[in-house]
Amino acid sequence: MKHRLSLRSALCLLTLSPLLAACGWFAPPTPTPTPELRVLRVYTVRDPTIEGVVEIISQGFRTRHPDVTIEFIYGDGSYSELQGSAATGNIPDVVWAPDVITPALIEAELLLDLEEFARGDGSVNLEDVHPVALEPGRSRVRPGLYLIPASLETIQMYYNSSLWERSGAPLPRDDWTWDDLIAACKRLQESTPGVDCLSFTNSGLFDHTAWVYWLPWVCGAGGDALSADGAQSTLSAPQSLEGLQGYLDLWIRHKIAAQPGASQDDCFVAQTCAAFFSFAGAARIYREQIGDRFAWDVQIVPAHRAGRFTGIGSYGFAVTRASREPQLAWDFVKYIITPEAQRAIAAAYLGTPALLSLSNDPAVVQLPPPPANMRAFVVGREAGITPPRYPTACGSVYNGPVSAAIADALDAALRETVSVEGAFTIADRKIQTCLDANR
Repeated sequence: MKHRLSLRSALCLLTLSPLLAACGWFAPPTPTPTPELRVLRVYTVRDPTIEGVVEIISQGFRTRHPDVTIEFIYGDGSYSELQGSAATGNIPDVVWAPDVITPALIEAELLLDLEEFARGDGSVNLEDVHPVALEPGRSRVRPGLYLIPASLETIQMYYNSSLWERSGAPLPRDDWTWDDLIAACKRLQESTPGVDCLSFTNSGLFDHTAWVYWLPWVCGAGGDALSADGAQSTLSAPQSLEGLQGYLDLWIRHKIAAQPGASQDDCFVAQTCAAFFSFAGAARIYREQIGDRFAWDVQIVPAHRAGRFTGIGSYGFAVTRASREPQLAWDFVKYIITPEAQRAIAAAYLGTPALLSLSNDPAVVQLPPPPANMRAFVVGREAGITPPRYPTACGSVYNGPVSAAIADALDAALRETVSVEGAFTIADRKIQTCLDANR
C-alpha cells in the first residue's frame, strides 16, 4: 500500500511539475551577485614592537569584519611610499604615525578628523585616554583629533641585576638621584673590567643624540630647548648648558657610558653594559633574547637637581582623508583604545596602556617577570616631558635641520673638539635662523 501511494504521489508530482515550473517553483535561482571584495589598506613599519601591536589590532578587526581583507603597506617611516601610492590611486586607509610626525601630516591635510567619529560612537571613551597620549593627535593650526594612540611610552632604566649584585654595587632604587647612579656605576666598573655601566646606543632603539636622553638633563638643570612661546632656541642658555654638560660628562668626566658606535652587538644581551634606557616595548625583545641567562629588571630614571624628568611620547594610527573606507578605517583604529586591546598590548610586553582606567590594573602592572617592575613605566609617566615642537620647515628633534644641528653639537662636544658652550651656541644659531624664517 505504501508503495502504491508513493508511486501515485510521484505521478501526481510529475503531472504538476510543468505548472509549478511555470510559477517559478523549480526555476533556476537568480544568481547572487558576488560581493565586491572589501580591502582595508594599512601603512605601517617593520618593527617588532609596532608589528606586535598591529597584529593585536588586526585580530580584533577581523573578528568584527571577517569579510574584509587587510592589506599591509610597509614603509620606512619617511612616508615617501605614500606619494607613490597617491599617484596610482592606491592610498592607504590607515597610517601608523609617531608623535613627532603627526603634526606635519595634519598640517598637510592628509589625515581625517576623528573627533566627529568619536562623538557619534558610544563604544569610544576619549575621556579615559591620558591627555598626553592624545596630544600628538592635535595641531596648533587645525582643530580636531587626528591620531588614536596605541600606548603611552616613557623611558626608564633597564639593568642587569646579576651584574650589579656580583659587583657589590647597590641595586638601583626608585629614590635615586643621578649622583647616586653615577657613584654606583663607578663601583660597578671597578669590580667588573670590560663592562660599561651605561649604554645609550644598544639594540638600535635610539642613540646618544636622541632627545629622550639629553632633554631630561636640560630640564633637570632648569633649562629648556625652546622659550615658552616657541620663538627662541635656548640650548645655549646657562641652565640648558649645565644640563647638557652633565649629560656629556657621563662620557667625558665620569667615563661610565659606552662610546657611541663602539660595537654592533647589543651590549645588554652580551653583558658588556649593565644598564640602558628605553621604553616598555623593549621588554618583549629582551625576554626573547636573554631568556634565563641572567636576571634583569627595570627601575624609574634617577632624579636631577630640579626634579625627575624622562621622555614621554606616543604613537598610533590615523585615517587618511583619501580613504575609500573611512568608516571601516575608523573601526580599525578605534579598537586600539578599548580596554581589551590595551590589556593585550600590555600582556604581550609591547607597551604601556594609554587608558587611565588601567593604571592599576593587575593585568598591566603585575605581569610575570622579567621584568618584575613593569609598574615603573606607569609610575614614570608623572615625570614625562614631551619633545619640543618646531615649525614643520625646521624639522624636529627626530629629523631635519633641528635634529642635525643638535646631533652635530652633541658629537662635537663629545669628541671634545669644541666646548659644550661653543657647540650649542652654534646649534642655537642654526635653529634660530630657521625659527626666524618661519614665524
